[in-house]
Amino acid sequence: MIFINEPKISQLCYNMNLGSTEPKFAILEDGTQAITKLYNGPEGNLVLFNEYLCYRLAILLDIPMPRSGICILDSSSEILDENLADLHNYGKAFFSEYMPKVTKLLPSIIGKMRNKEDFVKILLFDHVIFNTDRNPGNLLVRFCKDDISLKVIDHTHVFINQTFWDANCLKRAMAENDLLNTKVLEYNAYLYQMFFQNFSITKEMLEKESLVFKSKINRDIIVELIGYIPDEWKPKQTDLDELVKYILYRVNNLDVIISTIIAYHNR
Repeated sequence: MIFINEPKISQLCYNMNLGSTEPKFAILEDGTQAITKLYNGPEGNLVLFNEYLCYRLAILLDIPMPRSGICILDSSSEILDENLADLHNYGKAFFSEYMPKVTKLLPSIIGKMRNKEDFVKILLFDHVIFNTDRNPGNLLVRFCKDDISLKVIDHTHVFINQTFWDANCLKRAMAENDLLNTKVLEYNAYLYQMFFQNFSITKEMLEKESLVFKSKINRDIIVELIGYIPDEWKPKQTDLDELVKYILYRVNNLDVIISTIIAYHNR
């Protein structure tokens, strides 16, 4: 679900003490419990841009994520600890709805998950966005009596240079044919191996899912999704133009990426 309106943060409660982007637990004005990343955070505003664009792309591809969106921190927000934020952080923030009853992924859980096949989408998606930061802390399992299911969060460190990407690094990546790059597989190997060892992921499964990606992601869609992102989060237009090209380059060459994945796991 996409939040159309931009709710205000009613209370900014505490630091989650997770990672370099310093996410905070917050309560929105409608009572939603949320994990937020603030404007002008420690790694800059590309954090927010990356999170929102990847969220919208993931939802487009039916990848399971908690509902997320844009919220606002301002003078009407109650900040419970002065160290959490100041005037510098007022403005539009990214949030994802807090998920109770989740646990980090363990190999023993995979066979019990009702949607473990969604990992095929996640694997391809990580390659499309060049996500080298998929770890047990951002691939979670919702553990309820009647629902043991996979959920994905956190797409901060993507597009090769993570929170510092620009047109130059994207151009260089395409010129160097980074479709053959195995960093996504290497950096995410600990988590990926849990799946590869617990159920069979075939080339045919990957190719079938890649057709869905190609049918859903095109230039107009990417430009439209970028258009929803607050201007204050965006890099220069030349960077945005190159990012559109880069995402399309990755999607249009998923057959090469799939061959890279298969070759890596058949070594």
